[in-house]
Parts: sequence; C-alpha cells; structure tokens
Amino acid sequence: MQDIDSPLDPRENHPGVMLPAYPSTTSYATSLEPSWTQSNLPRPHTSDFSATYHAYFPDEDDYNIIPPGYLLPKSVNYNNTMHHNWVNLNKQQNASLQHYMQHVLRIQYLHVDGSIDKLIWKLIHSSDSAQEAACLLADLHCKSTQGAIGFTDRDVYTRIQRALVVPVTEGDAFANLCMVSYFLFTGGQGQWQAFLDSACEFSIKVLQRNHVAPGWALISCTDSMRFIIKTSMWFDVLASATLIRRPKFLEVLRSLYGPTTAVNGGRPELSMMGVMGCENRIVLALAEIADLAYWKDGCRRAGRLSVSELVRRGQDIETILKSTNDPAYIHGFDTKKSRRRRLTSDVFRASALVYLHSVISGDHPQCPEIMGNITETVKCLRRAEDVSTARHVVRSVVFSICICGCLTDVPAHRKYFLQRLHEQQTQTVGNCGQVAQLIREVWNSRERGEPVDWRVVMQQAQMLLV
Repeated sequence: MQDIDSPLDPRENHPGVMLPAYPSTTSYATSLEPSWTQSNLPRPHTSDFSATYHAYFPDEDDYNIIPPGYLLPKSVNYNNTMHHNWVNLNKQQNASLQHYMQHVLRIQYLHVDGSIDKLIWKLIHSSDSAQEAACLLADLHCKSTQGAIGFTDRDVYTRIQRALVVPVTEGDAFANLCMVSYFLFTGGQGQWQAFLDSACEFSIKVLQRNHVAPGWALISCTDSMRFIIKTSMWFDVLASATLIRRPKFLEVLRSLYGPTTAVNGGRPELSMMGVMGCENRIVLALAEIADLAYWKDGCRRAGRLSVSELVRRGQDIETILKSTNDPAYIHGFDTKKSRRRRLTSDVFRASALVYLHSVISGDHPQCPEIMGNITETVKCLRRAEDVSTARHVVRSVVFSICICGCLTDVPAHRKYFLQRLHEQQTQTVGNCGQVAQLIREVWNSRERGEPVDWRVVMQQAQMLLV
C-alpha cells in the first residue's frame, strides 16, 4: 500500500509518522534521552484488533440522537458565534453523521450528559473539516465493528491533515479533537500530537483574546467553545505525562483551580467533572506532577537537581490532592452518571499520588507511598465493579491503570489490572490492548534486571493514555 503524503512538515515539530506498530520485543533505554527514530518507521493505516475488540454494546445512555432520515436544516442561527458552512449532505454523509451521534459520541466522551448532543450536532456542521473528521471517525468505528481490514478513506484523511494545521473556527478545533479520538480508537499511537497541539493553541488564543482572567473567559465563551477548551486541557494534561513536557495549559489551570487563585470554583462552567469525570484540583495536580517530572529531568540532565526542592514541590502537590473536595464533587450523587463521575475521580486521585511519588522517589515498586496508593487505586476500582458502572469508569482511567500496573510487583494487583484491561478489549475501541502490552514490557524489563522508567516506555511508544 502506498503511503499517503503528509502535509505536516517536520520543521513544524510534527513528524509525519502515522500509527507506528507497537514494538513488543523492544529493549527500552533506561534514560529519558530521546531514542525513537521516527523517520524510519512505517505508516500502517489498518487495525490489527479483532472484530470483538471493536464491538459496540449499547447502554442506558445510548439512544437515537438523530432520528433515521433526519437531514441537516438549511440554516440555523445561533448568535453567529461560529463560521457557518452549511452544505447539502449526501445519503452516505448523513448516515455517517447519524452513526457518529448515536454510537461514537458516547465513546469519545463518557461522562457528558444528553445536553451536549445539540451542541455537537451544530459543531460538526460548522465547517467542512468538522464534518469530514466526524464522518471519518464514524466510518472507522462502523467498519471496525464489522471486522473490516485495511479500511481508510484516503481522500478524506488527506484533506483533514491539510486543513487542520491551524484551526480558524470552533468546528476546525473540534475536528482536531475528533482526530485525536481517531488515533485513540486505533490504539493510542501515531501522530495525535499534531492535532492535539493545534486544538490546544487555538483554545489558549481564545482564552487570551480579551485579556481577562481565564476563569472569566471560560465562563463567558460559548458552550461549544467551553467544551473544546476543557477537552483540550484534559488531553494536554495526560499527553504531557506521555511526552514528558510542561503542560501547555499549566498557567491557565493554576489560575482556574489553584488554592489561592481560583475564582468562582463552584460554577458549573468551570467544572471538569461533567466533561472528564475528574475534580478540578486533581486535574491541576496531574498537570503539576507532569511539570515536576519535566523539571526534574531537565535538572538531572544539567547536573543541578536539588532533592530538597523536588521534595518541597512534591509536598505542595500532595497538599492539593489531599485538600477538601470540590463543590462540584460533593453535591448531586443521586444519579448513576454522577456516581460514575465520583468513582472515576476517586481513581484519578489515588493514581495521581502513585504518579507523584514515582517522580519524587523514582520507579521503585517497593516504595511505601507507591505501594500504599496502588492499593488504594485498586480499592477505588473495585467500588466501580458493578456492570452498569465498570465500563464507563475503567475506560476513563486507562492512564491510572497503566501507571499503577507498571509500578506494582504484587501478583494479585498485576492480575487485577490486566483483567480490567482485558474486559475492555471485548467491549469497545481503544488502546487497552496496547496498554496491557506496554505494562508487560515494563514487568519483563524489571524481571531481567533492566528496570526502565515507565514514562520512557510511553515516550518511546508515543502512546496517548486517555
């Protein structure tokens, strides 16, 4: 199969590599020095998952968003907040968008409620790139459930690559996020960073546009833009752990959720719970830990690492994680969805402490703080084991399972984490299979007497853990 030419120039820090195969037998380096030669890797565009891995299982939140035969209205006026590019959809496009709304949206965003449906329906029709990205993602999901092999709409994919380097509308930014989901659906590897960085940069410009505090900018922007910003912030935080970089939104998050800088913390417009099922303070803490890991690595390379400063900064982050729950967290647990969000946030909190102590103390599975918080993470996951909740929670916390799985030598914990990932392999698209393989590689390396930093493994695999 001939490669598709990529318009993303390496000079723009977006190397043209697509979906590199996971090197299951690779011996990883034991330092954080970049060692992955991207230019020599192939660009497969197929999924090697089984048909059951991509199977779709309906639940109580999935319903017909767009009724059969529904066509896009000729014009919709919603305050002229976005560029409109309404076109007549052909039958295939209309079917793809219906499939996206009915089946894909709830997989992309597990914790949102039905109020987002109209917002997303308008967003995907606000620009050509948004329509094409949604159709491409729907087609990927639809064909994967049928066990198709070698499917890719090359023409659409190429157009999206060329159109989404610099988003100019909300629809373009949303298309970038859809493309991040595209890579997540095919295992979490590939050139997701180019699309994510574009969405992040667009969101930051919106927040800075009127020179007001980020909190007020987030409150006053459109609902669709607020959703794009929150999603970009969350992806950026978790991607920064993979890339070992300073989160792009770190200063924004400090302004929004810092103990001394937060404004109107109880306002729903500022809450991350309804979008990603994670408390605001935990989102901030994860960003601070990623920044601490980046700072530590830079200092170590330069030979000027201060352990006392490392510990002090780590203790400040631990204080954030052990502070009082957010207002959005402690109210309204009477619904099944809010219970899922609470349980998900509990897992993120416990695993964030594992992440933190791995940065402070190193990747030592016998470290008491690491062992204790892995045990707490397992307890949190066990509280979410009923059928109606487990799928939503586990699919949301692959990041947490990966960190804890890599850093435990307890046989029962190892078995438990792999079991949770294996259960997801038969229920949804995603990266659970690759994450399980990554965890095994870390274990095998440690058992050979060649311990490796789990962040090095993720960095070399270029895997996004969302």
